[in-house]
Amino acid sequence: MPVKGGSGEVRYDNIVYSAEPGYRPLFLDLRVPQSSSEDFPCPLIIWVHGGGWLHGSRRRQAPNIHRNRVIESILEGGFAVALVDYRLVEEEGFPAQALDLKAAIRWLRGNAGEYGLDTARFALWGESAGAHIAAMAALCDQFGDERTGEFLAESEDVQALVSWYGPADIEALLASDLPIKHSEESGVCSVNPVQALVDSTAWTAAELSPVRYVRTGVPPIFIAHGADDQQVSVEQSRKLHQALVKAGANSEYLETSGGHVFVGATVIPEVTDRSLDFLRKHLGPGVSAGLDPDIAQMEQLMSASGEFPIFPPAGQPLDPIVTRIRGVKLRDAFYPRQFFEVESVTDAAIPGPAGDIGLRIQKPLGGSDATVVYFHGGGWIIGDLDSHQGNASRIAAHAMANVVQVDYRLAPENPYPAGVEDAIAAFEWVIEHIDQFGGNLNKVVVAGDSAGGNLAAIVAQHCRAIGIRLAAQFLIYPATDLTAAADSAMLEYLGPGASSLAREPRASPALAERLDGLAPAIIGVGAHDFLYQDNVRYARALTDAGVTVIFRQYPTLNHGFFSYGSVSAASDQAAEQLCQDLHKVLHN
Repeated sequence: MPVKGGSGEVRYDNIVYSAEPGYRPLFLDLRVPQSSSEDFPCPLIIWVHGGGWLHGSRRRQAPNIHRNRVIESILEGGFAVALVDYRLVEEEGFPAQALDLKAAIRWLRGNAGEYGLDTARFALWGESAGAHIAAMAALCDQFGDERTGEFLAESEDVQALVSWYGPADIEALLASDLPIKHSEESGVCSVNPVQALVDSTAWTAAELSPVRYVRTGVPPIFIAHGADDQQVSVEQSRKLHQALVKAGANSEYLETSGGHVFVGATVIPEVTDRSLDFLRKHLGPGVSAGLDPDIAQMEQLMSASGEFPIFPPAGQPLDPIVTRIRGVKLRDAFYPRQFFEVESVTDAAIPGPAGDIGLRIQKPLGGSDATVVYFHGGGWIIGDLDSHQGNASRIAAHAMANVVQVDYRLAPENPYPAGVEDAIAAFEWVIEHIDQFGGNLNKVVVAGDSAGGNLAAIVAQHCRAIGIRLAAQFLIYPATDLTAAADSAMLEYLGPGASSLAREPRASPALAERLDGLAPAIIGVGAHDFLYQDNVRYARALTDAGVTVIFRQYPTLNHGFFSYGSVSAASDQAAEQLCQDLHKVLHN
């Protein structure tokens, strides 16, 4: 019988998924978010444990993984998790391990309706030897028709793979000075596990190497490895990633400090987040958690005030003056701005296409050689230097950068492309006068939230066109495809001919003819944001074009969270994480 787990999930333990004659039955444990159902199925992560092919089980996580709640984090992200056992090499040689994993995939797919699993969104996540087995199952095309277990007609395909510090070149590992001799999962081994793997099978070391099977069309792969790993050299993951990139496959690589299982460094929360963000890009969102209670309460109070929502529904007239006054009232009453300590705040006016453009410059304590040009949100209708000064001060203080806010023209008085023209003009002015700010042209960033994120993405594409190399584009729930929107703010922004203008790349940066060659992107969005799918699609399109993307998805947050830190701890933490991501890009 299923029971309820500590994270609110439904737990199904000790499911026999395969029972090969002459061997012990093989079990899996399944954890499914409570809100998953046949009508609303969730994506599935199949966890493949490590242990050097000789040890380990689905029930025993490496201590560092257990301490950092990796499995719980996957569940809290809205994914189901299947923890799978497989035959160890002293029970049966390779390819038994990969065949067992494939049998588990088929069994889970065959029973997906009963457990609320989405058969089109399966991923493997392996660590150490488990990463090797997962990679062989996902990449190797040499198994022929050999199958074990049940549901023999079901597909064994997966839609993504996460590989943590996994062996990729068995030949090189066997010949290296640092073969696996022990692991955090299993303790000291009396035999060399790599040799045990090779001795267990008629497959050669080369044939046991995932790197051999790299080709175009393999599932998207996220690879993470600690640079100080003394059991599986980081060169193993570097080689796999390089081979995937060369083959034109979709691969993201994260190299961190720490040894095997990232021991000796406090990086597992970050690596877990990055892994989950990758999976969301390629599998879509998990089953969403509820809206943050603090935000839900704030919105209830705002609704009771009669001033919320700020914008009228599409088709109803919009009075920009009333809308702007309403926005200020709601902000001041319900989510006051947070101001972070900076060295100075100064205002300036620069020449623009249709008159002066206002700027506000915030410089961090101790100075910085980095510059962030920041465009505020507000649906292109509301917002100004004051409304987003708190957000800009957070970026200045915590990303350690000089932040230049831009007071671009607003609609409906100045419809598209006025805001775009001001954004480009202001950015180019900052570049021409960079010595007044950070002074380092290699550390210039465009940033913005919502409508400002739209402008920042457009300016990033303009920079590529004119040969300016940005350090990053910092996009906080940006609007990137206006063809999918029909709200009153967008219609007022684009004006007459909105449906046609929305297809222009200077309105919808996601529709640009090409996205390759753009600056690395940091994108943050809440799962309850009306722009969530827009952001998922844009992050995926950038990644597919070869752009480095850090994609942060927050299961309990909605549109505007970057400004909600004064009332929502989850929003404050999310905004801080995004600023730290930018800090690493600028100052690592």
